[in-house]
Amino acid sequence: DSVAIVFLHAYAFPEFEVRAADLARGLGFGHVVCSHEVAREMGLLARGETTVADAYLTPLLHAHVAKLAHALPGSRLRFMQSSGGLTEVARFRGPNALLSGPAGGVVAAARVAAEAGFERALGFDMGGTSTDVCLIEGGQVDRAFETVVGGVRVRAPMLRIHTVAAGGGSLCRFD
Repeated sequence: DSVAIVFLHAYAFPEFEVRAADLARGLGFGHVVCSHEVAREMGLLARGETTVADAYLTPLLHAHVAKLAHALPGSRLRFMQSSGGLTEVARFRGPNALLSGPAGGVVAAARVAAEAGFERALGFDMGGTSTDVCLIEGGQVDRAFETVVGGVRVRAPMLRIHTVAAGGGSLCRFD
């Protein structure tokens, strides 16, 4: 149902990817994504892995969002992205959603630190499945533009978040 199209020099010359995408749509693929659309930069492997992540995740996200929109008629839906910003439904894509949950915790930690008058802080967000930490300096959180998530290299803007444990089931100690 989904196809990722990645050509070696598509960051500079996307014409062949566009032609391949037209062919794929003509063959009936429901979701076609080209590497120059998701990460128009040099670096075949990172661009390719990001495109494959999009081909896999974006249709799943769009199906979920469609159900949500149907359940909430007339609502204006916006979604948290891994970068800490919000986006409209049409722009919500898989690679930008990978760390969207932890990003919400980071945004909250930065806001709480600022309101408490702290320029520097450590964010600690323990959930049921992970414990995520971040560093806040000068009221800002560090950002990354290429990250490995679940063994997949993704080229997308993300807040720099480090997962250090397995959430509520974690046992941590300091000796």
